[in-house]
Amino acid sequence: MPPPVLQERYSVRKNEFAPLIECDELLRELIAQGGPMPNDYAQMNRTLRLLGDAVRAKVIARDDVLAYAQDVTNRHLEGTMQARALGKKYGYSGDFEIIEAIYTMQIAQEPHLRRWDLYFHSQAAPNAVRNRKAYFHQLLNSHSAGRTKAPLSVLNVASGPARDVREWVLDNPECDVFFDCVDAEIHAIERAKKLCAPFANRVEFYHRNVLRFLPAKGYELVWSAGLFDYLTDRTFVFLLKALMSVTKRGGEVVVGNFSDHNPSRDYMELLGDWVLQHRTRDHLRALALEAGAPADSIEVMWEPEGVNLFLHIRR
Repeated sequence: MPPPVLQERYSVRKNEFAPLIECDELLRELIAQGGPMPNDYAQMNRTLRLLGDAVRAKVIARDDVLAYAQDVTNRHLEGTMQARALGKKYGYSGDFEIIEAIYTMQIAQEPHLRRWDLYFHSQAAPNAVRNRKAYFHQLLNSHSAGRTKAPLSVLNVASGPARDVREWVLDNPECDVFFDCVDAEIHAIERAKKLCAPFANRVEFYHRNVLRFLPAKGYELVWSAGLFDYLTDRTFVFLLKALMSVTKRGGEVVVGNFSDHNPSRDYMELLGDWVLQHRTRDHLRALALEAGAPADSIEVMWEPEGVNLFLHIRR
């Protein structure tokens, strides 16, 4: 068995830290067996939910749980998807490398780490991230279908690795679609340029903060997959107004946001320090109205997991 990872003070305050101690006992058992098997997933999820309930009830401080997560991850799980999220290589958990790893379902080769990555990818949230790539592809199919005149112009906001763009263009080489991709992370831009190099004439990249800069063009489709669930309501409205202003009449703005129905939330927040602004359908609609969208132009949709919502605004 691996050595206990909880600090002595947790053991002294046993009743207060019971959910954390229970989580530690389970993790030690799973580490000893080489990682969770699929029949362990339900127990793991229940244990994390109880720990999350204790944090929300302020029985246990979130900082104590994060200190524990960092400790156990450093000791036993270095190199896993969980460790990469917790490490925040580029300053936040959901960076472009993590998103690409989710898209491509990257799994550690080391046997004692492999099962942990399989558990990570089985979660509802990574499945929802993969689903939103498919959702973007469906939007592109819909907007490009039957076009016979001007090419379709698409703005991809916080475009990350742009693997979604690459895959769609490779599958639709004859479609007359041009993309402007904006991202604040230079490493994401560099990675995306490499991925999209075979069709560089159809994709232009801007290394900019979208809160300060948007290309001065008009677009038929404006898409943002994973930026808005990091924004406060005030910033959400500010950016949404800006995106609406660069969308042509007859075009559409579509932004993704994680729903408050996210079964992976405790795993993300407590073991990965991956915190998002979860919002309901009604909340998204209210923010769209505040941004000046007419009520009859707003629609909120979702992907098959029901975890990722999509706010549509027709112009």
